[in-house]
Amino acid sequence: MKIEQQGFGLIEVMVSLLILAVAVLGFTAMQGQAIKATDESLERTQSLVMMRNMGEKIRVNPTAIAAYQTAINTPVTSPPSKTCGLNGTIETCNPTELATAEAYFFTQSMGNRGFTVNLQPCPSTGGGVDTNIMYSWCLISAWGDTRPTIGTDTKTKDTKEGESTDGKMDCLTSQSEADSKVTKGGKYHSGATCMFMEIT
Repeated sequence: MKIEQQGFGLIEVMVSLLILAVAVLGFTAMQGQAIKATDESLERTQSLVMMRNMGEKIRVNPTAIAAYQTAINTPVTSPPSKTCGLNGTIETCNPTELATAEAYFFTQSMGNRGFTVNLQPCPSTGGGVDTNIMYSWCLISAWGDTRPTIGTDTKTKDTKEGESTDGKMDCLTSQSEADSKVTKGGKYHSGATCMFMEIT
Protein backbone atom coordinates (compact mmCIF):
# COMPACT_ATOMS: atom_id res chain seq x y z
CA MET A 1 0.00 0.00 0.00
CA LYS A 2 1.37 3.40 -1.06
CA ILE A 3 1.11 6.19 1.56
CA GLU A 4 1.44 9.83 0.42
CA GLN A 5 2.12 12.64 2.88
CA GLN A 6 -0.70 15.10 3.33
CA GLY A 7 -0.07 18.66 4.66
CA PHE A 8 3.03 19.74 6.63
CA GLY A 9 5.04 17.99 9.28
CA LEU A 10 5.72 19.55 12.70
CA ILE A 11 9.40 20.12 11.93
CA GLU A 12 8.60 21.99 8.72
CA VAL A 13 6.15 24.24 10.59
CA MET A 14 8.68 24.99 13.34
CA VAL A 15 11.44 25.83 10.82
CA SER A 16 9.03 28.15 8.99
CA LEU A 17 8.11 29.86 12.26
CA LEU A 18 11.79 30.27 13.15
CA ILE A 19 12.54 31.90 9.79
CA LEU A 20 9.52 34.18 10.18
CA ALA A 21 10.58 35.15 13.73
CA VAL A 22 14.12 36.07 12.57
CA ALA A 23 12.68 38.15 9.73
CA VAL A 24 10.26 39.97 12.06
CA LEU A 25 13.01 40.68 14.61
CA GLY A 26 15.25 42.07 11.87
CA PHE A 27 12.45 44.25 10.58
CA THR A 28 11.70 45.50 14.11
CA ALA A 29 15.37 46.41 14.70
CA MET A 30 15.46 48.22 11.36
CA GLN A 31 12.32 50.18 12.25
CA GLY A 32 13.84 51.15 15.62
CA GLN A 33 16.96 52.50 13.89
CA ALA A 34 14.83 54.39 11.37
CA ILE A 35 12.82 56.02 14.17
CA LYS A 36 16.02 56.95 16.01
CA ALA A 37 17.51 58.49 12.86
CA THR A 38 14.30 60.42 12.19
CA ASP A 39 14.24 61.79 15.75
CA GLU A 40 17.90 62.83 15.48
CA SER A 41 17.21 64.56 12.16
CA LEU A 42 14.22 66.40 13.62
CA GLU A 43 16.26 67.56 16.62
CA ARG A 44 19.07 68.80 14.39
CA THR A 45 16.63 70.63 12.11
CA GLN A 46 14.84 72.34 15.01
CA SER A 47 18.14 73.32 16.59
CA LEU A 48 19.56 74.62 13.31
CA VAL A 49 16.52 76.80 12.54
CA MET A 50 16.56 78.42 15.99
CA MET A 51 20.34 78.84 16.01
CA ARG A 52 20.30 80.42 12.56
CA ASN A 53 17.64 82.87 13.75
CA MET A 54 19.70 83.77 16.83
CA GLY A 55 22.88 84.05 14.78
CA GLU A 56 21.23 86.64 12.53
CA LYS A 57 20.14 88.65 15.58
CA ILE A 58 23.70 88.63 16.91
CA ARG A 59 25.07 89.74 13.52
CA VAL A 60 22.59 92.65 13.46
CA ASN A 61 23.60 93.74 17.00
CA PRO A 62 27.37 93.00 17.15
CA THR A 63 28.24 95.67 19.73
CA ALA A 64 26.32 93.73 22.40
CA ILE A 65 28.14 90.40 21.96
CA ALA A 66 29.17 90.38 25.64
CA ALA A 67 25.53 90.76 26.69
CA TYR A 68 24.51 87.92 24.36
CA GLN A 69 27.24 85.68 25.79
CA THR A 70 26.29 86.41 29.39
CA ALA A 71 22.55 85.95 28.82
CA ILE A 72 22.92 82.75 26.74
CA ASN A 73 25.51 81.09 28.99
CA THR A 74 23.68 81.91 32.24
CA PRO A 75 19.98 81.67 31.34
CA VAL A 76 17.42 82.92 33.83
CA THR A 77 13.89 81.72 34.46
CA SER A 78 12.22 85.12 34.70
CA PRO A 79 12.03 87.58 31.80
CA PRO A 80 14.29 90.65 31.83
CA SER A 81 12.88 94.00 32.99
CA LYS A 82 12.69 95.13 29.36
CA THR A 83 11.49 92.71 26.72
CA CYS A 84 12.08 95.21 23.89
CA GLY A 85 8.81 94.47 22.12
CA LEU A 86 9.55 90.77 21.75
CA ASN A 87 6.42 89.83 23.73
CA GLY A 88 4.07 92.19 21.88
CA THR A 89 4.66 95.35 23.94
CA ILE A 90 6.18 98.55 22.55
CA GLU A 91 9.47 99.43 24.25
CA THR A 92 12.61 101.30 23.29
CA CYS A 93 15.81 99.48 24.21
CA ASN A 94 19.53 100.01 23.89
CA PRO A 95 21.68 97.28 22.23
CA THR A 96 22.52 95.57 25.54
CA GLU A 97 18.88 95.42 26.66
CA LEU A 98 17.86 94.07 23.26
CA ALA A 99 20.57 91.39 23.43
CA THR A 100 19.46 90.35 26.92
CA ALA A 101 15.81 90.09 25.87
CA GLU A 102 16.57 88.19 22.65
CA ALA A 103 18.87 85.78 24.47
CA TYR A 104 16.21 85.17 27.14
CA PHE A 105 13.53 84.20 24.62
CA PHE A 106 16.07 82.12 22.66
CA THR A 107 17.25 80.11 25.68
CA GLN A 108 13.66 79.58 26.85
CA SER A 109 12.61 78.32 23.42
CA MET A 110 15.63 76.02 23.16
CA GLY A 111 15.13 74.74 26.72
CA ASN A 112 11.46 73.95 26.03
CA ARG A 113 12.59 71.67 23.20
CA GLY A 114 15.25 69.91 25.30
CA PHE A 115 18.32 71.82 24.05
CA THR A 116 21.02 73.52 26.09
CA VAL A 117 23.01 76.33 24.47
CA ASN A 118 26.27 78.19 24.90
CA LEU A 119 28.08 81.03 23.13
CA GLN A 120 31.88 80.74 23.19
CA PRO A 121 34.88 81.98 21.18
CA CYS A 122 35.51 79.39 18.46
CA PRO A 123 38.60 77.35 19.35
CA SER A 124 39.95 77.10 15.81
CA THR A 125 39.61 80.74 14.74
CA GLY A 126 41.66 83.20 16.71
CA GLY A 127 42.43 81.20 19.82
CA GLY A 128 40.27 83.37 22.05
CA VAL A 129 41.94 86.63 21.05
CA ASP A 130 39.26 89.01 19.80
CA THR A 131 41.80 91.23 18.02
CA ASN A 132 42.67 88.37 15.66
CA ILE A 133 41.20 88.95 12.20
CA MET A 134 40.00 85.32 12.14
CA TYR A 135 38.17 85.65 15.47
CA SER A 136 34.61 84.34 15.57
CA TRP A 137 32.01 83.06 18.01
CA CYS A 138 30.53 79.55 18.20
CA LEU A 139 26.87 79.19 19.09
CA ILE A 140 26.60 75.62 20.40
CA SER A 141 23.44 73.59 20.91
CA ALA A 142 23.43 70.18 22.62
CA TRP A 143 20.95 67.55 23.71
CA GLY A 144 21.01 64.13 25.31
CA ASP A 145 24.24 63.34 27.20
CA THR A 146 26.22 66.23 25.70
CA ARG A 147 27.01 69.65 27.16
CA PRO A 148 27.20 72.67 24.82
CA THR A 149 30.82 73.22 25.80
CA ILE A 150 34.35 73.16 24.39
CA GLY A 151 36.77 70.81 26.13
CA THR A 152 38.40 67.40 26.31
CA ASP A 153 35.73 65.45 28.20
CA THR A 154 34.43 62.48 26.25
CA LYS A 155 33.11 60.84 29.44
CA THR A 156 29.78 59.10 29.03
CA LYS A 157 29.72 55.92 31.16
CA ASP A 158 32.35 54.57 33.55
CA THR A 159 34.04 56.96 35.96
CA LYS A 160 37.80 57.18 35.54
CA GLU A 161 40.29 59.37 37.34
CA GLY A 162 40.32 62.94 36.00
CA GLU A 163 37.07 62.56 34.09
CA SER A 164 33.72 64.18 34.70
CA THR A 165 31.32 62.25 36.90
CA ASP A 166 28.12 63.81 35.56
CA GLY A 167 27.84 61.30 32.70
CA LYS A 168 27.98 64.02 30.05
CA MET A 169 30.56 64.95 27.46
CA ASP A 170 31.78 68.16 25.79
CA CYS A 171 30.52 68.95 22.32
CA LEU A 172 33.70 70.29 20.71
CA THR A 173 37.43 69.78 21.12
CA SER A 174 39.49 72.69 22.39
CA GLN A 175 42.58 74.20 20.79
CA SER A 176 45.82 72.91 22.27
CA GLU A 177 49.27 74.49 22.15
CA ALA A 178 51.13 71.76 24.05
CA ASP A 179 54.74 71.00 23.06
CA SER A 180 54.81 74.05 20.76
CA LYS A 181 52.37 72.31 18.43
CA VAL A 182 49.04 73.97 17.85
CA THR A 183 46.23 71.46 17.54
CA LYS A 184 43.15 73.02 16.05
CA GLY A 185 40.00 72.58 18.03
CA GLY A 186 36.38 72.85 17.03
CA LYS A 187 35.92 69.21 16.04
CA TYR A 188 32.96 67.22 17.30
CA HIS A 189 33.74 64.61 19.95
CA SER A 190 32.79 61.14 18.77
CA GLY A 191 29.30 60.30 19.96
CA ALA A 192 28.39 63.88 20.91
CA THR A 193 24.81 64.93 20.20
CA CYS A 194 25.26 68.58 19.40
CA MET A 195 25.88 71.10 16.68
CA PHE A 196 27.52 74.48 16.43
CA MET A 197 27.26 77.49 14.19
CA GLU A 198 30.08 79.94 13.63
CA ILE A 199 29.13 83.60 13.94
CA THR A 200 31.55 86.15 12.52
